[in-house]
Amino acid sequence: MIPTTGMSYALVTGGTDGIGRAIAHRLAARSLGVVIVGSNPEKGRAAAGMRRKETANDNVHFVRADLSVMRNVEELAAKVSNDFPRVRYLVHCAGIVRGKRVLTIEGIESNFAVSYLSRFALTQRLISCLASTGESGAAARILVVSGAARGGVIHYDDINLAKRFSTLGAVAQFCEANDVFVVEQSRRLAAAGLASRVTMTTLKVGAVRTNIRKQFPLWMKILVPLLIDPFLTVTPEMIAASAERLLLAPEFESTLGAAFTQIKRMKATLLGRQTQDLREGRRLWGLSEDLVAGALAILVKERQTA
Repeated sequence: MIPTTGMSYALVTGGTDGIGRAIAHRLAARSLGVVIVGSNPEKGRAAAGMRRKETANDNVHFVRADLSVMRNVEELAAKVSNDFPRVRYLVHCAGIVRGKRVLTIEGIESNFAVSYLSRFALTQRLISCLASTGESGAAARILVVSGAARGGVIHYDDINLAKRFSTLGAVAQFCEANDVFVVEQSRRLAAAGLASRVTMTTLKVGAVRTNIRKQFPLWMKILVPLLIDPFLTVTPEMIAASAERLLLAPEFESTLGAAFTQIKRMKATLLGRQTQDLREGRRLWGLSEDLVAGALAILVKERQTA
């Protein structure tokens, strides 16, 4: 299918399953063009086809990308900028919770690479596209869907957790990185005079039954259904309803750098002092730029020696 000229699009990473699939469905039902991003081509084509059928919206597309690898993020951004230049909504939903330490082919701890660094990299590559689409009173919106953990430690001296890996530690690290990123990116949008054209928020979610649990460590696979699901678990559709509000509702038109948490219902959340600290934002930004640049340098070297 050929994208419709002049239509505004929403890009939803992790849109083939779970929360991302539910968000993509809601946005397609609102007659937006939707670009679903996932790593499995069969699942992706099926998800896009189902969204088209169920919403009677022919402008739902699938783009394959493994977001654990920064070179793939670069290729995704280039394709989206070329094929879907009127991206107005960017939804970061792709994430993993892996119960063991695994490095990507670019040498980055995989939980951190997928659940944080790909989001940083993709946003940087698409920010000009979003700014050109958004306008005062109808801003482009970025939504970061992350875990409910707050106040975690970012191990700048051991970002790959070689000395101290644990699943909870990895989750706490990428959740905190996402929160700091939203605050710092929002600062930079305001400083660049783009706050009326592009806004950014985060939706921090608690327990949700999705396929992200497949890579949980065994103890989490046992304890989460027993101790958390009966009391605190919400459905992907409930999260998607909140995401739709943050992306489309007029009440959030000028909301920049805000955090919301949904355990049972969505409510505004005040992030901690360390998360909002200017020095912390600059430190994470610098680290993120270095990690992305280092990953892409590997690709350049491979091409030179091929």
